[in-house]
Amino acid sequence: MSTRNSFKKRDKYQIFEEWLVQSGAEFSQLELRSYDGDSSRNQPHDDEMHTSSVTEEKKEPNTSTEQFESNISEESEMRGVHAKNGIPTDTICIAIPKKCLITVEMGQATEIGQIILRSDLDLDAPKHIFLMIFLLWDLKANVDKSFFKPYYDILPKTLSNIPVFWNDDELESLKGSYLLTQISDRIDAITDDYYAICQVAPKLQDIATLEEFKWARMCVCSRNFGLQIDGHRTSALVPHADMLNHHRPRETKWSFDDELQAFTITTLEPITAGSQVFDSYGQKCNHRFLLNYGFAVEDNTETDGFCPNEVPIELSVQEDDPLFDSRYEFWMRGDNDGNNGSGSLGHSSQALTAVLAAAAAASMGNDTHAARALEVVAGAINESNAARSNGSIGSEESIPLVRRVRVCVSNNENTRILFSMLRVLAADVDELRAMATAPTLPFGDSGCSLYLSRALRGYTAANPDNATFLTMQHAAFFRTCRDIRNPINIRNEKATMQLLLIVVTSALSEYPCTLEQDVADLMDEIAYPKFSNQRHAKIQVRGEKEILHHFAFWAQTAIDLIEIIEQEIMYEKRRPNSPSENPPQPGFDYIAQAMEDDDALHFTVIRYCCDVL
Repeated sequence: MSTRNSFKKRDKYQIFEEWLVQSGAEFSQLELRSYDGDSSRNQPHDDEMHTSSVTEEKKEPNTSTEQFESNISEESEMRGVHAKNGIPTDTICIAIPKKCLITVEMGQATEIGQIILRSDLDLDAPKHIFLMIFLLWDLKANVDKSFFKPYYDILPKTLSNIPVFWNDDELESLKGSYLLTQISDRIDAITDDYYAICQVAPKLQDIATLEEFKWARMCVCSRNFGLQIDGHRTSALVPHADMLNHHRPRETKWSFDDELQAFTITTLEPITAGSQVFDSYGQKCNHRFLLNYGFAVEDNTETDGFCPNEVPIELSVQEDDPLFDSRYEFWMRGDNDGNNGSGSLGHSSQALTAVLAAAAAASMGNDTHAARALEVVAGAINESNAARSNGSIGSEESIPLVRRVRVCVSNNENTRILFSMLRVLAADVDELRAMATAPTLPFGDSGCSLYLSRALRGYTAANPDNATFLTMQHAAFFRTCRDIRNPINIRNEKATMQLLLIVVTSALSEYPCTLEQDVADLMDEIAYPKFSNQRHAKIQVRGEKEILHHFAFWAQTAIDLIEIIEQEIMYEKRRPNSPSENPPQPGFDYIAQAMEDDDALHFTVIRYCCDVL
């Protein structure tokens, strides 16, 4: 690094801090530091900033106008906030006055903001849009006269660590991951928002190109804080506070102090002199960190051992299913709101936004964006109409409804939904009929309270020896494909686990390399340097594969144990006629106890096998 560049960088931040102090900010116990490389725990990747919601950020060359470029920082560097001296617990270490905050209301007050408020646009991130509009308008209209110029000067000009800006080679590192679809969807959403706003407020074209709009979106989404100011919920950009890097468990907390009329960050534990001061971006899956902030946490494990990493598992009713009509009807039940993964537009305002985006792109001479937007509109409308038409379901032209469930290594609500939907897909004709047809609750079968107790728990009042009872003891409460929360019978549960094994094995086959290769690659910091996009992509896909392998092991273990249960059931049936026959060994109880004693097994697998089965 040259002396000249060091001076420029130091001067830029010095001016920024002086501006804050002169405006009434207080952060005298802290200092900003830039890093040349890997130098501390959880070192930031270039610009890992904060947000209170699922948002975004990053760094890559911006093909913006010369005027725009001249107003934004030319350097991109890793940096963090450090304690000058020891800071005790419960100390306000940062206080940024309200006048230094850029709020949603400031964007709404602009001419373009007012037009957006009066329109019926269904934008992807409305609050972020207004912050972006103010940022872009102020940069263009006020240039060097802006009150916020010192803040703008330290914003990164490029956001190349954010996946929406990655090149093809970097995106190839995510092959097999659903994150690629999410990246594409985000780019489309930003593009649609830009052209839709241009249609109702053409002046947006005068202050920002699409690339500048995308840059603003990334900056805003990665840095904004969701706040309550004087009793009003809003979002804001908070200079200096947005420079704290991520660490779990959290060491600080933040809020807007109505009495101080300032945004404050308070320590939750003592911070030693020289240590980096962190913010927690929350307990999140790595796909959210990577998509929204441009980094992935190598060990994303909480202090209690829980890892929030997730992977989406896709399920669908196949067109060649002999029970397609009845299974599809049950599969669709309860999802008439359009939020079912079918790709329908859902609400008229969403359709309006898409149409306006296409019209704006066409009027601006961008035939590619116009054609793409109109294609999305036409496709969504056709899919929506097809879903409503009974005659089209099951036809060669129809597309099976795909449901996507995000699961992690945990027996949480999403895992239960996954198993429920798998049970529906694995059901035979009798099981499916019983699932889809909830009988009347059997309250009147007897005056005995036992019947009421069983009914409230979803059990029928039928004789336990009755085949219907054995097959469908929770039928009274089955409503949708998400509600089959308990095993139906041995046959269905075995078929469910076999289907789960097929699904996860298929998902793993989409990746170009194995989990073992990912682990080995991450040991090579020359090929996959610290904080590089390639490394973060590798961390992301490794985490996805770990989850898929977990469910593959879960499924295979369950299948093996169910086969033992089947053997024991057959033994019990033969026992009256073959009293000398020895029971199958090892038996269910023996294996269940061995699983309980095996510390290496994940508790979710143990509890399912030992309690559920």
